[in-house]
Amino acid sequence: MNDVINKESLMSTIPSSSDSTLPNVLPHPIPHQLFQGTTWHSRLLPSVNKFAYPYRYWGVNISALAAGLSLPEVTTASFSNSKLFKKGLPLFSAQHKALQKFCADDYLIDAQRSEKAVDDDFVALEQRLRQTFIKQTGSAPLGDMIGMMVCRNAGIYFSPVNFYLGFDIDNVPTHILAEVSNTPWDKRHYYGFLLNGADTEFCHDKDFHVSPFNPIDQQYRWQVSIKNQPDNCLQVRIAINISDARGEVLKTGIKMTGVPMTDHTIRHSLRNNPLMNITSLTRIYWHAFKLYAIKKVPYINYDEKLADSQQQK
Repeated sequence: MNDVINKESLMSTIPSSSDSTLPNVLPHPIPHQLFQGTTWHSRLLPSVNKFAYPYRYWGVNISALAAGLSLPEVTTASFSNSKLFKKGLPLFSAQHKALQKFCADDYLIDAQRSEKAVDDDFVALEQRLRQTFIKQTGSAPLGDMIGMMVCRNAGIYFSPVNFYLGFDIDNVPTHILAEVSNTPWDKRHYYGFLLNGADTEFCHDKDFHVSPFNPIDQQYRWQVSIKNQPDNCLQVRIAINISDARGEVLKTGIKMTGVPMTDHTIRHSLRNNPLMNITSLTRIYWHAFKLYAIKKVPYINYDEKLADSQQQK
């Protein structure tokens, strides 16, 4: 892992730009891919609570999507011998209602809209992402921009965090953006950083209240690893360790491996985990109940801080 670097030092390593017309169509774009792996959450203070479970992100090349590289439209045809399935019920779509639907308007909703109206939702998303990268890091990626995103599931959009990865023209990772949602209050916040190649570590103060069981006076330490696989898909590991005056409070993260986004891989993934959004939301509230009702962890209202005496417990 590289030496720890902070946001300010990273921002000086890539020339800044406010030009939203930077080239974004490459001869060999990174493919759309399905990220499958594990998310984990390990609370150490003031009470121990740990869990890990399978997770999925839809790896959408937003640059290529805006340039016309469409996402697959997947139905239940050939899914089984059932007459119902053979009718082709929609499983994944960016155009129609489906079990999993990619809706561009679900993402980066707080980003400033372009002064020039864009009819294409995918182009508008690409512009919002580029603008958000510039706002958060001082520059936009020169190559592809990949979203690791949760799609609408049975009409329900829910994602604790989406990640956006930026690359240079040689597919070396240069940027990362985290779109964080705080579940109880339905607000969003963006953390953006420049990357120092395949492995980067950086620290910063927390400035967004996410969990009602964590105070705002904390520090984040990120460890980001993004590696290319032989099939041009990606392996991604993002770990975030959270600490405060008490010591190390929480360890959380994801470890994902990308596979090409095809009819087969989509059907296989949805067969194993068809209602991920619903199960994720259920798990979050179950663990919140455990922390509050069983383990008696103090509940912190939005923007409220624990007293120093409580912090030391």
